[in-house]
Amino acid sequence: MSKVGITSIGAHIPYFYLERDVIANAWGGINLKGVRSMANVDEDSVTMAVEAVRNCFRFIDKQQITNLYFASVSAPYAEKSHAGIVATACGLPRKLFTADFMSSTKSGTSAMKSAMDAVKADYKSLAIVTAADCRNAYPKTLKEQILGDAAAAVAIGSENVIANIDYFTTVSDEIVDVWRNAGEQFVNWGEDRFIIENGYMNSLSHVINEILDTASMQPSDFSKIILPAPGMREYLRLAKKLGFDQEQVQNPLLMEVGDCGTAHTMLLLAAALENARPGDSLLLANYGNGADAMILTVTEEVKKIQNNLLVQNLLSNRRSFPDYNRFLSFRSICPTVPSRYNLKPSNAKTWREQDTFLRFNGGKCTKCGAEIFPMNRVCYKCGAIDEFEKTELSDRISKVFTFTLDMLAGSSDDPVVGQICADDEFGVRYYTVITDFNPQDIKIGMPLEFTFRKMHALGNFNNYYWKFKPQRSLGVEPE
Repeated sequence: MSKVGITSIGAHIPYFYLERDVIANAWGGINLKGVRSMANVDEDSVTMAVEAVRNCFRFIDKQQITNLYFASVSAPYAEKSHAGIVATACGLPRKLFTADFMSSTKSGTSAMKSAMDAVKADYKSLAIVTAADCRNAYPKTLKEQILGDAAAAVAIGSENVIANIDYFTTVSDEIVDVWRNAGEQFVNWGEDRFIIENGYMNSLSHVINEILDTASMQPSDFSKIILPAPGMREYLRLAKKLGFDQEQVQNPLLMEVGDCGTAHTMLLLAAALENARPGDSLLLANYGNGADAMILTVTEEVKKIQNNLLVQNLLSNRRSFPDYNRFLSFRSICPTVPSRYNLKPSNAKTWREQDTFLRFNGGKCTKCGAEIFPMNRVCYKCGAIDEFEKTELSDRISKVFTFTLDMLAGSSDDPVVGQICADDEFGVRYYTVITDFNPQDIKIGMPLEFTFRKMHALGNFNNYYWKFKPQRSLGVEPE
C-alpha cells in the first residue's frame, strides 16, 4: 500500500517587516525583541496563499492536482469561496474539489487531515493545502507586536513523498480563549495565565501524549518537534513539560515573522523539512479550541527541496518598513483619504476576462508562433484571425524595458506608483504596476517576476490582478 505524505512545500513571507521597537516607540510602551512580518497594502490572505501554492509547483505537476483546501481566520469574504480564487489564479484544472476551512487557528492541520483522507480514498489524488493569515490585534498591545503575516502550503499525495504522515491524532476542547466576533476587526484574548494553562498547555499536552502512546514513541525519538507559539516562552515550557530538549524544538520564527495564525505550524513544517535528513522523525502539533498532532518520517525525496531553501531565502530578501502610521492605514485601522482611482468595476466583466485578470493567460499564434499579452483575436505579426492558443505567463521572468514613477497616482498613504513596461525572453511585452519595491532600486534591465495582488475593492468586491515585483529569488538582500 502506498504511503500518504507531503510531496511538496511552499511558503510566502511578505517583503516588508516592521521592527517591534517602531510599534512600541509610537505609543511609548514596552517593546519585544525582533520583527514582525507585514503584508503590503495590496496583500491579503488570498494573495499570500496564491504565492505559497505557486511555490509548491516546483516539485509537482499542477495539472495532476485534484483537491485544493484553503485555511484562514482572516479571509476577506464572509460569504464566497476563497479556494476558488486561489485555484483560478494558480491555473489549476476546472475538475477540482475545493473547500474553505475557517474560524480556527488549527484550520490548516484540519485541512491537512481532509487532504490525507482524500488521498487515502484514492491514491491517484493529489491535494494542496494552503493556509494564510494577516490578523489585527488592538493597537498599543504586545499582541500587536507578536502577530505576523505569512502563508504556507503543502501538497499531499502518495508518489515522490518527502515525508510520510504516519500518525494523526486530534482532540476537541471548548474554551473561550482567543476569539473574534462577526464584524470585529481585532482579535480578543482572555487573561494570559488562564488561556495558556487551560487552553494551550492542556490541549497540546493531551494530544501529544496521546499520539506518542499510539505510536509507541518517546520524545527522544524525534529530531524536531514543531509547536505553535502564541508568545515568546510558552512553547518552550510546553516542550520541557513533555520531555523534549530545547534543541529538539523547531525555531518558531517569532523573532523573524511572528505568530501567523493558521499558517504558523505549516510554515514551521516547511522550514523544518528544508533542514531535515532522510530518516528523521518530526512531530507537529497545532492548537485552536482543541489540538491536532501528526508524526512524519522524512524520506530520501527531501533532498530535492534542499537545493533552494525557500523559507531562508524569503527571510533574507525583505525590507524594513519604518512608518507605523502607514502600517495602521494599510490595515484600515486608521484609514486616510481614499485613492482617486475610481473606475467602476463589473463583476460580469471580471468573470468574462478571468483568463486575463486571474489566470494571466496570453495568446500564442498557431500560425507563426508570435505571443502577445493580453490575448488578441488578430495576430500582430502575421495577421491570422482567431488562430491562437492560451499560454500561461505568470511564471515568466521579465526585464524592465522602461518605467515611470508617478508621485500623484497612488493613495495618500502609498503615493508612489511604479509603472513598468517589461519584456520576457519570448518577446512578450507587458505593462503593469510594480509592488514590493524600493523606488531607488528600479533600473532598466532589472529582472522582475509576477505576483498576484489586490488592485482595489471598488464595486464592493476585491479586484485582483497581476503586478510586477523585483525577483526575490536572486539572493540579494534589499537595502
